Amino acid sequence: MMYVSSLKLTNFRNFEHAEFTFDQAKTAIWADNARGKSNVLEALYFLALAKSGRGARDRDVLRWGANYFVIDAQIEREDRSFPIRIAYDPLVGKKQASLAETSLPRLSDLIGAFNAVLFSPEDVDLVLREPAQRRRILDILVSQSNASYLADLEGYQRVLAQRNRLLKDRRSALLSHPEQVEPWNEQLSNLGARIISRRLEALNDIQHLLSEYYRAIAPTPEKMKASYRSPISMETRDQGREILFEALTTRLPQEVELRYTLTGPHRDNLIFTLDDKSVHQFASQGQLKTVLLSWKLAEATFLEQQTGWRPVLLMDDVFSELDPNRAKAVLNLIPDFGQVVVTSARDPDLDFGAHGFRLLKL
Repeated sequence: MMYVSSLKLTNFRNFEHAEFTFDQAKTAIWADNARGKSNVLEALYFLALAKSGRGARDRDVLRWGANYFVIDAQIEREDRSFPIRIAYDPLVGKKQASLAETSLPRLSDLIGAFNAVLFSPEDVDLVLREPAQRRRILDILVSQSNASYLADLEGYQRVLAQRNRLLKDRRSALLSHPEQVEPWNEQLSNLGARIISRRLEALNDIQHLLSEYYRAIAPTPEKMKASYRSPISMETRDQGREILFEALTTRLPQEVELRYTLTGPHRDNLIFTLDDKSVHQFASQGQLKTVLLSWKLAEATFLEQQTGWRPVLLMDDVFSELDPNRAKAVLNLIPDFGQVVVTSARDPDLDFGAHGFRLLKL
């Protein structure tokens, strides 16, 4: 088991100085709105990815008027106990992470030391209605379980930016001498094929979990499914590399005209369906929330299967807009996970103490 025993915040969001301790099983952060409940979960998620789970820039999480922020936490595992620190100084222009009091040369070196899954209600529309955000939740899933995937993803994004710059700055030259872009095509096809392959593997592994959790939460017989949509049909990684390279080559004239790269995993899509109907087009708000919640629970189970450690499950305002039956189903599922930290406004209908939660009041 892995859990956070304590958290100390300095100049993070609305907290100038704040310290928190958490139950190793279940903690409910209970407070009125605008007191910083969501900010505590955001800070905890920083420990996993070294960045905001809400997509905020580092400057945006810096307390107004402060010139740095620091997140300190103590992590407990069955085999050892260790601290994690993440510090940001806008004058230096970068974050620094340390693990077990050792400074890490790269932020990406922190990935995998502590795993967390964050559910946020503000993500329901954003994630499920925007293709880029659906790709992002899939990338987060694979990155926390596979360090080489994150390296490939970062490498792909660097090469993609360089190729797009070529498409903008050397349009005429590329049309008359298309071979000039081949080194970038080669790199993108190699990295892209590996990325797509790992995405497909992870999605295949998580598919049955998605269906099980949706059935456990929703009182309806709808069947949930997640599908990967790509113009690249690949049975092997080598085949995918060849198809990607050919597509990048043949679509070059169109790309020069549009000034950006049209083919690759950055253009692929993750589609959620209920009874074969697209969720982002037809689902109600309650269905959308249940779909995303099912994904997060499946993500937590997948990470445990891949790493051997139960991730910390962070659930922000998870019970709002859930009918009583769905809320009860979620509460019944929570004991199946490791450490769970939930937030809630002061709702008299939710008796967290009766469900074994330690109450943390802000």
